[in-house]
Amino acid sequence: MKPKLIIMALLCAVSWRCYAQTEKGTGFAGLSVSFGTSKQNSSAPSLNTFTVTPRGGYFLANNLAIGLELPLNLSKLRGESYISWDEEDGRYEDRYGPKEFSFGFSPFLRKYVDVKDHFKFFMQANLLLQVNTFNRIDEEGYLIKTDAKVKGYGASLSPGFTYSISDHTTLEFSFPIVTFFHQNYYASESLYNYDKTNNLRLALQNFTPTFTVNIHF
Repeated sequence: MKPKLIIMALLCAVSWRCYAQTEKGTGFAGLSVSFGTSKQNSSAPSLNTFTVTPRGGYFLANNLAIGLELPLNLSKLRGESYISWDEEDGRYEDRYGPKEFSFGFSPFLRKYVDVKDHFKFFMQANLLLQVNTFNRIDEEGYLIKTDAKVKGYGASLSPGFTYSISDHTTLEFSFPIVTFFHQNYYASESLYNYDKTNNLRLALQNFTPTFTVNIHF
């Protein structure tokens, strides 16, 4: 009888630790990395993106959290070229793959559902305000940078799974199934302008897997 009681106690302890990570009044902080390729405009075959995102959250109720993400994004266009002045050779040269850096403010709401032992499924809804710096060419062909501009705002919905590797550490995998972005800044010299003001994309059009390590406290 005692072995059965011990096994039941151990199972209850494991379940409680997994649950305690997402119980009301607790919090978490983490860092995620994501990457993806998507169609940007009619003249560029693809836009490659790499994003690092610090985040923090707080559980308002059991398995329900709010938080803030600060995505830092570096993107590079394939198939586009621009002319810039080469100081070393003293001539203009064609260059490929202009880059763009952006950062954002993205509050989120996340709901967890218990699956099995250390696994949980979650659905996360995000809002996004994005600020960009653009590469552009001046009238003499020199490569210059604009000041940071508010590019626009958007929203996304992302499912994912989380796995508890310890009492205070979880690993996550997620991806957006639908994203929307409204661009309110347009520069004629920028290669990063969307064809349309409003952009709605599904997962297959812009598959961006995200991997995260979270610390719970």
